[in-house]
Amino acid sequence: MLDCQASYRSEQGLSLEFEFRQCSLSLIYTVKGYFGSQLNFNRRGRRVTGDDMRLWQQFPNYLAELGLTNVSFTQTRKSIRAHLSNGLRVIFQYSAEHGDYLLDQISSRYGNSRKMNRIIAEPMILEMESMGCTISSYLKHGGFFKLPGQQKLQFPELLTLCTTKESHSSVTGTILGFQFKHWLLEIFYDEEGQLTGENMKFIPEHDGDANGEGQQNNKFRTWGDFQGFARHNGIEIMEQCRSLDVMIVFLDTGANVHFNYSEELGDYVVTVLEGEGTSLRDSYRRIYKD
Repeated sequence: MLDCQASYRSEQGLSLEFEFRQCSLSLIYTVKGYFGSQLNFNRRGRRVTGDDMRLWQQFPNYLAELGLTNVSFTQTRKSIRAHLSNGLRVIFQYSAEHGDYLLDQISSRYGNSRKMNRIIAEPMILEMESMGCTISSYLKHGGFFKLPGQQKLQFPELLTLCTTKESHSSVTGTILGFQFKHWLLEIFYDEEGQLTGENMKFIPEHDGDANGEGQQNNKFRTWGDFQGFARHNGIEIMEQCRSLDVMIVFLDTGANVHFNYSEELGDYVVTVLEGEGTSLRDSYRRIYKD
């Protein structure tokens, strides 16, 4: 799991994603253990070409080299689905450019794609208290790793708890994600596994029952809500940087709170919490200061 580029965890199970030059590999686990695997050769809408390309016309010869046979297959105008002698399922998709069917997917069993889609579409929602955290404590202590008991948490331990893990080629390092009911905690590491930062992102699609809960329940959505929340929790608002569309609030704890303006609500709506935000404040002042 340390080497996988992405992982997704839900009540349905765990999916680990590995990106190679020729294809991507998905390993799927459920509560009962290993479920299945899948190779996908159609990445980002562009199939692999050149020596790695496998045409349906070439496939019988390729199978013979491996000592395998094609037990059965079904063919339509757009695709071919084959069942191999070792139990693997193979899918080819028609390419007008090549005038043949191109290898698209190799799967260890039927249902892999359905299981993966359910895992990704239904991420596990964690209880914030299970991570020793509340929004008020996050802001009052100035970030996740300043919370009591969290200072010594290391990458391998957090990796086993996260609901999503991503590694981006355009961003050096790894992102661990922990999804709660209304918030997503993201923790950032460099390519050597050293901590580089973290933040909390508000999840709008889960905010329906957040309205009206009040600052006593650690809930807020708008700038108006937040002012009451801060007073109730003894948090002092030190400074505001704003434009027509964006407002960033600096707190006395070192945390920053980001808002975007909503015409629908006629108020600024929270987007991101930065636990340790003091180093970013001069940049924000230059960009957003009235």
